[in-house]
Amino acid sequence: MKKVVIIEGILVLITGVALVFIKLASGGSKAVSDIVHSVETDPYVVYPLFIFLGLSVLIRAIRKNFGVSVYRIKSHMQFVEEVFEGVGAGLLSIYRLAVGVAISVPPIWYFLENDTFDLRQAVVIEVIGIIFFCGLCLLSFISQKGK
Repeated sequence: MKKVVIIEGILVLITGVALVFIKLASGGSKAVSDIVHSVETDPYVVYPLFIFLGLSVLIRAIRKNFGVSVYRIKSHMQFVEEVFEGVGAGLLSIYRLAVGVAISVPPIWYFLENDTFDLRQAVVIEVIGIIFFCGLCLLSFISQKGK
């Protein structure tokens, strides 16, 4: 689990935090605000991703515990497994971006717009980022455990 936390931390820094700072450098605080609004994903989009991730883990568990011989149509099941794995990877990417945004926006907010900075809101955003990071690590661990 320690390795998963380290890898996910690095991936969050690369795909989330770095993206926020690149957008800040190229477009200012308006560009960062646009990223924040784009990360707000509709739950009806995210729920099916969780279902597909769960199906991917279930299919992998069946293959791992019962062997490939349990598949009646082996090539089709492997295809389905690969599709669900791709969808699960997409979910993890969304989580990485959301965590990176949540972690990096409050410090940017403090330094760029100190007059509108609200410490209470900033702490809430950071706590949400930490909770999302824990969820990300758990999902990544589950996903890797099934391989």
